[in-house]
Amino acid sequence: MKIVDVLAYPVYAEAKTPISGYLPYEEEIGEKIRKGYSACFVKVSTDEADYGFGESLVREAPQATAQVVENLLKRIIVGKNPLDVEVLWEEMFSTLKTRGHLKGYFIEALSGVDIALWDLKGKLLNQPVYNLLGGRFQSKLKAYASSIVFGKPEVMAKRAREWVNEGHDQIKVKVGMDVERDAMNLRAIRNEVGYDVEIMVDANSAYNFSKALKLGKILESLQISWFEEPVPPYDLEGYKQLKRKIDVPICAGESHFTRYDFRDLIINECIDIAQPDVARAGGISECMKIANLARTFNIPYTPHIGLSGAGCRSASIHLSASLPKEAFLTYEIYDIKESPNPLASDICFSPVEIFSNGYVEVNDKAGLGLEINEEKLKSYLVS
Repeated sequence: MKIVDVLAYPVYAEAKTPISGYLPYEEEIGEKIRKGYSACFVKVSTDEADYGFGESLVREAPQATAQVVENLLKRIIVGKNPLDVEVLWEEMFSTLKTRGHLKGYFIEALSGVDIALWDLKGKLLNQPVYNLLGGRFQSKLKAYASSIVFGKPEVMAKRAREWVNEGHDQIKVKVGMDVERDAMNLRAIRNEVGYDVEIMVDANSAYNFSKALKLGKILESLQISWFEEPVPPYDLEGYKQLKRKIDVPICAGESHFTRYDFRDLIINECIDIAQPDVARAGGISECMKIANLARTFNIPYTPHIGLSGAGCRSASIHLSASLPKEAFLTYEIYDIKESPNPLASDICFSPVEIFSNGYVEVNDKAGLGLEINEEKLKSYLVS
């Protein structure tokens, strides 16, 4: 058996409402980007008509990711044994690692191919991927609702109440408007839902150290469960100092790549919680290494999902289920009811995420349980 084809599907779906969150130079570029949901799905096929699907994280220009998949990574793995997932990861990574490509579109493209290979391997062996990773520790995953987007305090508080009424006892809120407005919004939400509901906040790298510290002191009084991406990903010193000066766990990883970035975050004492995105950080193969690295330092793992589609979500569920309970924190359900992501649901024959009473189910289907409707997927293709 050998790999005979690798296809990339660069896709885009317009959002019905603006995708809120901190964006530098909003006035200059806000009308040109962040208008919808993007992804690059990857299909790896064998000479025996078996195939697996994966997803590369994309925020803009999915065509660029598709080019890396089809014009570089495909050449590396076609003709190879699809069961040699680790070997293929190292061969793909080695093509550009000494040429400066350790992050960005290259690693995101590699991530999608790796996820597709794991899906394929599970199907070939008729096993859920979590079994191939060592077994399933959990049949359901603790999950939080993400994210309450920027708005007036009363509107954000109302949304929080709706989520609590739907069965969520953990919710995440966007911050980054400015410290005082963030504080006003969070106080309104805390007053609405009380202290039995956990609240996390996500700044999307909006602040410098001094402003993050100012907000962090306010977060302490509101008993916030974590402060996510308070400063830009390149500001390791800001992360380190903030972690030392506030009594709120620091969470990061969405904007970081491979075990090497996470090594730096951990040994420099920048984070309390590791949050890689499996469709960005190197796929399932690499995120298992990140999870084990975090475990070595007794740092919990929580997957980033965000605006991603069904491939990222299914891979995150299987990887999370394979982690011991003490190593895994909680799973992110990103749900904007006003503008649902069709790349997460519309392209699948059956839902990837089934939520009930604070938990997401872990399916027991072969591979990732990712049942892609290929014709529907093609309807979102961009050229």
